[in-house]
Amino acid sequence: MTTKFTYAIQPSYLLELTDHCYVASPNMESAKGIALRQAQDEATDMNIWKIPMGGRPMLWMRVYYEDPMNKPVENPGDDGDLLAYEAGDVI
Repeated sequence: MTTKFTYAIQPSYLLELTDHCYVASPNMESAKGIALRQAQDEATDMNIWKIPMGGRPMLWMRVYYEDPMNKPVENPGDDGDLLAYEAGDVI
């Protein structure tokens, strides 16, 4: 006998799975997709809970929000070698 599962997605700032604040998903693939979209739309990390039929929910995975402002800026003219410069050039 195999156990059937369903998944729930909710913001990670909610510490427990609540009945009135989650999005249900039938499988893990769609749960990941929903969580990725919601993380970017709501600008917060999302938790995916695994819920066995007739059992207690388990925190299964977290999807992290990737803030586009936190990406490093690349300077094409900078080679990253500070030792190649004189002290007067750097200041």
